[in-house]
Amino acid sequence: MLSNCDYNKVKLLHELSSISGFLKKHAKKDAKSAKHAGCAKFCAALEKDLEKHIAQIQKHVHKLGKK
Repeated sequence: MLSNCDYNKVKLLHELSSISGFLKKHAKKDAKSAKHAGCAKFCAALEKDLEKHIAQIQKHVHKLGKK
């Protein structure tokens, strides 16, 4: 059984991964095809930030599996 804190980590990992996937598959391509350079740049920066946070959460979730 997961504690509330551990459940929150798993849920955050899921949600952030979904957002990151959306950015990769849709948002960046749509911004480029619309020739919105500022939006494309923003999406790329947001994706980079999310990947950093996803990696941090993955480390914590990985530790849960070892318990």
